[in-house]
Amino acid sequence: MTAPVFFAEDLSSAKPGDQLTIEGGDAKHIRVMRIEPDDRLDLVDGRGIRAQARMFQIRDNSVTVIIEDVAEEPIGQPRVTLVQALAKGGRDELAIEMATELGVDRIIAWQSQRAIVRWTGKKRDKAMDKWRNILRAATKQARRARIPELLFADSAEAVVNLVENDQLIVMHESAEQRVSEIPGPWDAPSYALVIGPEGGITDTELDEFRRAGAEVVLVGDTVMRVSTAAAAGLTVLNFLTGKV
Repeated sequence: MTAPVFFAEDLSSAKPGDQLTIEGGDAKHIRVMRIEPDDRLDLVDGRGIRAQARMFQIRDNSVTVIIEDVAEEPIGQPRVTLVQALAKGGRDELAIEMATELGVDRIIAWQSQRAIVRWTGKKRDKAMDKWRNILRAATKQARRARIPELLFADSAEAVVNLVENDQLIVMHESAEQRVSEIPGPWDAPSYALVIGPEGGITDTELDEFRRAGAEVVLVGDTVMRVSTAAAAGLTVLNFLTGKV
């Protein structure tokens, strides 16, 4: 079984033999998990550095570990972006949580035309902070070293500009081809998967994506909820590109 993961903000100068003190929420989490001296755990900085460590000392408000090894994990290939339309009922939040567990590298919160949820002004800032916290927690759960990058797009045109170097794939119920029917090879360096809102992607938005070279595809015969569609699409994409 892999070691549990906790965050340490700065591991850039860490080296084997160093003692590192952890405070705050992660220290509390370590105590709750009843990790004891000499137990193994991993520390990550959310930017790709992972330190393997051994528990040394547990105090009331902090814990101290001894670093045993430090390495920077490479970004997985291909690089995968999830373009997730905002959705009601927390389904978009569930989608990005599962996407993180499935290894996505970047997430774009998309304010699509038919999205019921609207992010404007301070509400957007608050919502983006909430999504960052979800991604951080999911990264820890998945025992990853990198937190997915989070961006915002207020239109299909803005999405296209952000993913201009990616192979764009749009899941849509009106598509005439299944994702399995797209001719290979699936060897692009990066992909972006677009998941629309409950009300669907508009014709105008679809046209914008098609002009950018998007493949519009079906994944299965059923109509999926937003969160299910993201997980299903990413699972298929991971399989086709050899990431699983």
